[in-house]
Amino acid sequence: MKKKLITKILSISVAGAVALTPVAAFGAQTEENAQTESTEAAEETKEVEDLKIKTETQELTVKNQTGYALTAGELEDAADETEDAKAEDTKTEDTAETTEKAQGKMLTVTGEDGTEHVFKNIDPDSWTEPVIYDEYGFLYIKYENKDKKEEEVAETAEEKEWGESLTMYLLSNVNVREKADKESKSLKVLSTGAEVKGIAVAPGWIKVQADDITGYVYHTYITENKEAADAKVKAEQEAKAQAEAAAAQAAAAQAQQSQNNYDYSQDQGSYQEPAQSAPQPAPQEKYEVGRQQYDDCDGSGHGYYEITYSDGSVGYEEY
Repeated sequence: MKKKLITKILSISVAGAVALTPVAAFGAQTEENAQTESTEAAEETKEVEDLKIKTETQELTVKNQTGYALTAGELEDAADETEDAKAEDTKTEDTAETTEKAQGKMLTVTGEDGTEHVFKNIDPDSWTEPVIYDEYGFLYIKYENKDKKEEEVAETAEEKEWGESLTMYLLSNVNVREKADKESKSLKVLSTGAEVKGIAVAPGWIKVQADDITGYVYHTYITENKEAADAKVKAEQEAKAQAEAAAAQAAAAQAQQSQNNYDYSQDQGSYQEPAQSAPQPAPQEKYEVGRQQYDDCDGSGHGYYEITYSDGSVGYEEY
């Protein structure tokens, strides 16, 4: 009897151990999964460090908005890249002229995947509040210059074609240029909100197809966000309506002033003939009542004025 009782107790103990084993294993697995999820969450929320550039006078911090790690190399003289480059520049007058115009510094920024991004002819000592960001695979550094004017510099790189075109919209009345160059010929001026097809990208420029032309639009004037473009169109329409209302008000005030002057002349006995109906004021030529400047924002100093006249018409003038 005693032997049977001991055997039964042992059986219960073994069964309990077997029953508890999966629970312990499940608990260990849950803890492991929690640790994995915590690590992944930490990686997702990890903030990349800002870029540090050592200039001749300071260590400049450039806010990193690319979303990935970047490393800045040493600043070099833009006109003294390599001996091979110098030899190449002397082959033609054009390249020699380019070398003469080179000024400032050259900076190479390396991404975490090893990709190098080269910025030429820069002067980081004159930058205030610089920010580096990525747009369609190209890097840009945006900053304020000594005059507190916002400027930017794009990396030097080759144009990249897109496998499929993108539907894009214009954020301003903008020049479509023949080449990706601020001095290039303007092929056409397209209106704010116009829909175009983006087919390629170059540093600072988007290559587009619109109507019967193919050319380049400066990248800050174009977006894939239709709502943003529609908001720009609405703002321009409201500004135009206000300008037209101001023009009408000014014309009415001028007409009233002319009428008042006529009535005063009558009171002073200036007219000897019998009273007649007041003569209508001579039609006046239209005059400018509003001028809105649209700069190309590419550092060229080029752009155009949208001019509103007293008769409500609108004209454009490039500069």
